[in-house]
Amino acid sequence: MPPYEQTIATARHALAVLIGQPPEALDTEFDLSGSMPSLPAVVPVGLPSTLARRRPDIRSAEDSLHQATAQIGVAVAAFFPDITLSGTYGLRNTGTRYLFDSASNFYTFGPKISLPIFDGGSVVANVRLTRAEAEAAALNYRKTVLSALQDIEDDLTALTTDAARSASLRDAVLADQRALDVDLDAYRHGILSYINVLSVQIQVVQARQQLAESLLTQSTDLVKLYKALGGGWENAPRLDDEKAPPVAAAQP
Repeated sequence: MPPYEQTIATARHALAVLIGQPPEALDTEFDLSGSMPSLPAVVPVGLPSTLARRRPDIRSAEDSLHQATAQIGVAVAAFFPDITLSGTYGLRNTGTRYLFDSASNFYTFGPKISLPIFDGGSVVANVRLTRAEAEAAALNYRKTVLSALQDIEDDLTALTTDAARSASLRDAVLADQRALDVDLDAYRHGILSYINVLSVQIQVVQARQQLAESLLTQSTDLVKLYKALGGGWENAPRLDDEKAPPVAAAQP
């Protein structure tokens, strides 16, 4: 038991730190033992391509693409002349009696023109660079989206196949339990020895252990699917018993 208790404590501390709490914050909440949480009966996946936009990596790639395409317009704008009109006005005098004298007024006015034709080579090169960066950003966005869709499909497949495996293991546990009941009854009537009963008991325990491991794997698959979709659903219906395995529902 001590190695398992150490593993549980380490995982509990890591979970507390993950949600921004001190390591011992969840000790009281997880102090009592209980059954595994029930899994949703149906996972409302919907359209993966729509839900996947909630993922931070897709949002980041999309923002980078928008920024890169905007820089093309900035680079193209450098081809056009830049004209600036500026001027100054003031007074200069040596005494207050000259304050309203027109001879003491001064002003300057003139345009400032920047013509890019003299450095057109650098402007053209800058436009080509920004377009190349936009193409790279578009390719990176496409790659990020495809990788996200692959994660979703892989996790959906894993969740569905592990749900089917859990259903088969439940049937195996029920069959082994019925066999154990029959052997116990035969033992009470003196037909079988207790060695036969022990063998079937070991088989039942092993089947239950395999079912528990399969349910754990299935729960992990569900967490991975939520992560791949950028979030989860708190209002999904849950299974009240362990007879029907969770099935992932995805629209094509």
